Amino acid sequence: MTVLAPPKSTRKPRGQGATRRDEVLAAAKKLFLTEGFEQTTIRKLAAAVGVSSAALYLYFPDKDAILRAIAESTFDTLLARLEDSQRRPGTDLDRFRAGLDAYVRFGLAHPDEYRLTFLAKIMSHSGPGRPANPCGDLPAADRSFSILSESIAALMHNGVFANAEPLLTAEAVWASLHGLTALLLDQAEHIESSPEALITTVLDLLIKGLSAPI
Repeated sequence: MTVLAPPKSTRKPRGQGATRRDEVLAAAKKLFLTEGFEQTTIRKLAAAVGVSSAALYLYFPDKDAILRAIAESTFDTLLARLEDSQRRPGTDLDRFRAGLDAYVRFGLAHPDEYRLTFLAKIMSHSGPGRPANPCGDLPAADRSFSILSESIAALMHNGVFANAEPLLTAEAVWASLHGLTALLLDQAEHIESSPEALITTVLDLLIKGLSAPI
C-alpha cells in the first residue's frame, strides 16, 4: 500500500519575531506601492509573508501601525545621515550644504521608503477621506527638520545668510529639496541634464539665494 505524505504547509514556522517583523514591513512596502494602501488588506499582507492573519496581528495591530513603522525606520536612517553630515570638517556653511546633499542622496538611495513616507497618496482606513499621517509625532522626523532650521538660524545669526524668518526659510528649503528628490525619483525621464549636475546647481542656487549681500 502506498502511503501519501501529508501536504507541506505554506505557513512559516513560529519563533522568528524580529525576522518576521522585517518580512511584514518588506511585504507592506511592496503592496502599499503596487496596490495602494486602501487596497492592501491584512489578509493580503499575511499571505505575502506566509503567515495567518491572526499571526500578523501579533506584530502590528493594523495597517496604520505598519505604515508608521516604515516611517519611523525611514526617519531614523535619514536622521543618522543628517547627523553624520554635521560632523564633517569645514565651516558651518560647508556642513549646511552637506546636510542638503545628504537629504537628496538619502531619498535616491531609499526610493520605496521615500515614496511611502513623502510621496504616496495614502488614505487612512480610520475614516473615509482622512489622510494618513505616518510622520506625525516622530522624534526622528522632528529632529531631522530641526537640524535644517537650526543651521539656517545660526547662519543668519552669523551674517552668512540674509536675516529672515528661520522657520519659513527652512520650510522653503525643504520644499526645494523635496521637489528635486521627487523629480529625480519619478520624473527623471523629463530631465536632460545629468542628475549630479542638477543636484549641484539646485544646492548652489539655494545657498546663493540665502546668502547675505556682500
